[in-house]
Amino acid sequence: MILHPRTRLALFLSGAVLAGAALVYAAIARETGQPPFAAVPTVSSPITFTAGPAGVVRVGALAPDFEARLLRSGGGTLRLSDLRGTAVVMNFWASWCVPCRAEARDLEATHQRYKAQGMTLLGVDIVQDDWDEAMAFVKEFSITYPMVRDVTGKVTGMYQVVSIPSTFFIDREGTIRDKHFGPFLGDLGQQQLRTRIQALLK
Repeated sequence: MILHPRTRLALFLSGAVLAGAALVYAAIARETGQPPFAAVPTVSSPITFTAGPAGVVRVGALAPDFEARLLRSGGGTLRLSDLRGTAVVMNFWASWCVPCRAEARDLEATHQRYKAQGMTLLGVDIVQDDWDEAMAFVKEFSITYPMVRDVTGKVTGMYQVVSIPSTFFIDREGTIRDKHFGPFLGDLGQQQLRTRIQALLK
């Protein structure tokens, strides 16, 4: 089959773009030992994200308050504002997210290390997850810090989360001081996480 010159050019350019993307992906994976991130998947049913005012999740702004169901057999809910007075490290995750699983044990260890210093680690399970799978994740990794379930997608929308894991660092007054998209992996990742937390606790 003979292709039109424009078709051949389009195919060549498409291949070049894909090859370039693959090289970037491989470089990041080689540096971190993990894929760059796990994207939130498209879901079959429409989800309405209720976002706050434009720019509300920028560093230096007050963290949007919300109430969400606690991910535990006893039920109950938690409001972000209930944690006011402590530094909050809020991590968005899902049970099927490979990088989320890779950092899970280290996040629990971080919680144990800093909880006595006034830091609360808060997990937010996104709407695209499954309740039973999320509960199994908590049990598998022996998570003891509070986990909530974003059952409608509202919280994810408020914080404009487009990939997971995503982590927000909120000070004792409820102000966002830092945010990070992607996992904290390996010694370098854990050092970066500790540095952010220590700055939050000052």
